[in-house]
Amino acid sequence: MQERGNAVYQAFMLALSIYVLAALILEAFLVKDDAIADVLRYMDLVVCLFFLLDFFFNLITAPSKRAYLKWGWIDFVSSIPALDTLRWGRLSRVIRIVRFFRSLRSLRQIYTAFREDRIQSLTLIVVLLTFLSYSICASLILYFERGLNPELDTAGDALWWALLNVMNAKITIASVVTREGQVMTMVLNKIGLLLFAYFNALIVAWLVNKRREGAGRSSA
Repeated sequence: MQERGNAVYQAFMLALSIYVLAALILEAFLVKDDAIADVLRYMDLVVCLFFLLDFFFNLITAPSKRAYLKWGWIDFVSSIPALDTLRWGRLSRVIRIVRFFRSLRSLRQIYTAFREDRIQSLTLIVVLLTFLSYSICASLILYFERGLNPELDTAGDALWWALLNVMNAKITIASVVTREGQVMTMVLNKIGLLLFAYFNALIVAWLVNKRREGAGRSSA
């Protein structure tokens, strides 16, 4: 089964697939705190929704839907959050994407794909960096603050705290009491500023291009 999308998109999907497998291993063997496990499950739900969209897009655009479903059904089943055991089926996605990259003749082709569509590449990198930072900080804040800070005691508290810090909202944010919490607050604040600056730059660039196109039509 051939993967849809260019090398940039496949690199993004590979990163998400590795993340969910790593989170699954952590949840199964290392994480003992139920609240931290809940954070990982909530973030897994977000990724599952994205994987389902990717599955249906691949199914709709596949030249042969029967050929795609020969292996694609594993993606569909493993993307259903309630089926914990079948979540290990996501390993098949990682294997296929790795095969996709191996089908490229050299790293130069991958590098060229990133350079050919810099906006898409940068956008996916920024989104991935934001997602990973949000997920990791929301999990770790419970590890360091739970039991010391009554305002950060549940998965909902941690996710809401992380979201407000990414948005750089200065009101109604639970105050951290540990040095590690302060570091994570700073990280999320910087990520939020990066996110705002990047999408603001995209809007400005789009407006400038539209203005240039309008000026070109007027002169013609």
